[in-house]
Amino acid sequence: MKTHFTLLLLIISTLSFSQNQNKIDLEKLKTKLYQLVSEERTNNDRKLLGLDAHLKKAADDHAKYIAKAQTLSHEQTVSKKETPKERVYFYGGNSFVLVSENLLFTGIKDQIYSETDLDALALKMFNLWKKSPNHLKNILDHQYFYTEIGFSIDWENKKIYAVQLFGTK
Repeated sequence: MKTHFTLLLLIISTLSFSQNQNKIDLEKLKTKLYQLVSEERTNNDRKLLGLDAHLKKAADDHAKYIAKAQTLSHEQTVSKKETPKERVYFYGGNSFVLVSENLLFTGIKDQIYSETDLDALALKMFNLWKKSPNHLKNILDHQYFYTEIGFSIDWENKKIYAVQLFGTK
């Protein structure tokens, strides 16, 4: 009986987690945010940034880290992942000679996000970076040729964390 009860709790928590994970399509959100960054670079005579799998792994890793810590920091306490560049190297991006990072968190609603909702969320996130001189500097920096964006969602506190990495090989 105790085993059945434990199994039932596990199934319920898994279903609850799965339902929350499907409320925001993170791939679509990334595409929309990337498009806004690309438009800003184009409007300022900058080249479009390519995407890179090593940057993606490092961005996802750090998004999870800052969400768990519930704080924005470019540093980690995890060995070999302390700085943005070390994280990129940790995930195999050893050819990167220059790495920079934008971070943010913002509130989200406990709902299923439609295309319109995703557009609004991406714009909100982009504007947080655009209104910050240091973040905008990274977005427009002509030295960068690659980027990636990672997310982590804290449903309990209704926040989404985002990490955008920039790099040059």
